[in-house]
Amino acid sequence: MVILWPAIIKYEGESELTFVDSASEWESDADLHFFSYEEGDRLVDSAGAIYTLNQSVANCIKPEATGLSFDKDEILEMIKEHFSSIGECCVSKFAIKTIAEGIRFVGSVDQ
Repeated sequence: MVILWPAIIKYEGESELTFVDSASEWESDADLHFFSYEEGDRLVDSAGAIYTLNQSVANCIKPEATGLSFDKDEILEMIKEHFSSIGECCVSKFAIKTIAEGIRFVGSVDQ
């Protein structure tokens, strides 16, 4: 399964999300692919596909497809929780048309 970039990292038990723009950013940013992730941390791509972050190849984390995915409403709730945790206002009014739109918006706010 091919990751549809951009993507977000959802940390187990936390509201914080990390935006990852592209495969090249994933590969070039050591904080992303050398990081020690928790068992429940997940990468979620622009289609909502879920990837585990437990597989390490040559000391680099390789996202592995789970075959599962989040739907648009689940992604929207994650994004609202993220924005609320970083102090963004009017979170309750936030809406998205697609999963990809929501993920791109996380990137635009976090930059």
